[in-house]
Amino acid sequence: MSTFTSLSLYSLPSKSALVDEFVGQPLSALRTPALIVDRKKFKDNCGRVASNAKERGMKFRAHVKTHKTTEGTRMQVEAAGGVKATIASTMVEVWQIIEAGLVKEGLVDDILYSMPISADKLEDINSSQEIVGKQATIRIMVDHAEQIKILQAFSQKIQRSIKWSVFVKVDGGGKRAGAPAESEQMKGLIQALIESQDYVEIFGFYSHFGQSYASDSLSAGSSYFAGEINCVQTAAKIARNLGAKGKWILSVGATPTAHAAVQEAVKEHGGLEGELELHAGCYCMCDLQQCATSLVSYSQVAISVLGRVVSVYPLRKEAMCDVGALSVSKDTGRFPGFGRVVKPDYATGWDLGRISQEHGTLVHRQGKIIKEENELKIGDSVQIIPQHACLVCACFPWLYVVDDGGDEVVDVWVPWKGW
Repeated sequence: MSTFTSLSLYSLPSKSALVDEFVGQPLSALRTPALIVDRKKFKDNCGRVASNAKERGMKFRAHVKTHKTTEGTRMQVEAAGGVKATIASTMVEVWQIIEAGLVKEGLVDDILYSMPISADKLEDINSSQEIVGKQATIRIMVDHAEQIKILQAFSQKIQRSIKWSVFVKVDGGGKRAGAPAESEQMKGLIQALIESQDYVEIFGFYSHFGQSYASDSLSAGSSYFAGEINCVQTAAKIARNLGAKGKWILSVGATPTAHAAVQEAVKEHGGLEGELELHAGCYCMCDLQQCATSLVSYSQVAISVLGRVVSVYPLRKEAMCDVGALSVSKDTGRFPGFGRVVKPDYATGWDLGRISQEHGTLVHRQGKIIKEENELKIGDSVQIIPQHACLVCACFPWLYVVDDGGDEVVDVWVPWKGW
């Protein structure tokens, strides 16, 4: 037996108190650093990608790990006429989707806990399934035969009455989670699933092409997308040949390939072993890494970090702001630095070039000539697009929400914390 994820032990700020304090305030009144989310851009991004999937005959599954908020999740699942399948990367996210009432309202009926399953999470998974009952299915990820033994042993111990619904994670070359499609590890996993079919059933095959972040064009992104389809199709065909049965979901995606998903790639893979599903997470916010793929424009990025210039260094043409590693993370990307200044307009030639824990050094972007009147001054506010939205959102206790490029707070979102 193991301990449960106790939401009562995670003390989150009061949304109502934050709304009372900050809604109606101009961004200039906020203490910095602060995380800003543009609600209209967020909603538009959700609708665009979900519609893109549906128009191409694919299901869509929304990952909530970027923002980890009730409000953001609601926008994701309400997009394009309804997206009922979600992905959570922590048990807290699983529980909070349930606690938010999204299952009870009928907006969510499918939650995938996306980390390869471990024994210490089974009490949580089983309990969450009991709570939602027939209103939703809590699915899990597997990529090794030993995990199937753990699932079977737990089911026998508690006399679990329903089968575990699992996605088989396929490594398409990213070398993160998953077994390579044609590997002995994959064959051993499939065989273990077949032998434990009284306790576990295959729901589908799942791959994440993190390497698609190297895309620099639509054609490159489309090529990665086609590779994802081939990856899960190969694994599913091997499973079928080994004797596995069922109607499966073939789930593919990363935010770059979600933007690049094209009908031609789907058509090229006729006779699939299952129904195609697209999944993505960062698509709702986007960031500098997404802009670097050329599949996303700056105008689509819904997140920025607000900071202030605290000192200037004319001799070296640099400035210091209060945006450091604990507010933008140390993730980097194909564009240099840790972020790019997008507001005010006159300061768009500046990058967040170096960071310490709480300090950030703003530098002239390479190749940019900045006029003297556009040099930053002490006290100036700057909005910076960070490299990686998912990690940046985790840095802040709450998110200030604006609407359609506005500079007034219209809402405050409180992200879920913990694991």
